[in-house]
Amino acid sequence: MNDKDNIILFPTNRIKDKQRVSHPVDPKEHSRLVEEQTKEFVEGNVDDIAYQLLDKFVNMGIRTNTMTFTADLALVIDAIRGLVYRDFNKKHPAQQLTDTMVTLNTRGNNKSARLDYSKVLDIKHKPHKPLSKDVEDEVRDLSDMADIHFTPDFDPEDKWIR
Repeated sequence: MNDKDNIILFPTNRIKDKQRVSHPVDPKEHSRLVEEQTKEFVEGNVDDIAYQLLDKFVNMGIRTNTMTFTADLALVIDAIRGLVYRDFNKKHPAQQLTDTMVTLNTRGNNKSARLDYSKVLDIKHKPHKPLSKDVEDEVRDLSDMADIHFTPDFDPEDKWIR
């Protein structure tokens, strides 16, 4: 006996609100669910990144038990949160900080960023490049690959592969 043989379908002639069945989710409710799921996804992944960073700092011997470490980590994680939310076209206050402090250079293949703390703090600070050459190269390489799409050489719907 097949498992599908045990399924009893609800008789369609007994459905009272067929309009509701054809559109089971109200558009406002759908939008709310998308927002909620996006937030859960972003927050969960940012938490994962935070745990990985914390683990890396512990392995480096960084004193993670100080209040200044906690403050610095909070700022870094919130900046990461802003970065991830931006990818989902969602606003976050850290994005304004980035937009104010960071100047992007996009000439040719040499994409780089310069930070200028004096734009938000009352200090004299020479703008600097926060990313090493290796990291900049990696960002450029990933950016260059943005138009490359994976095309499998098999049918993903093929039941035998799973």
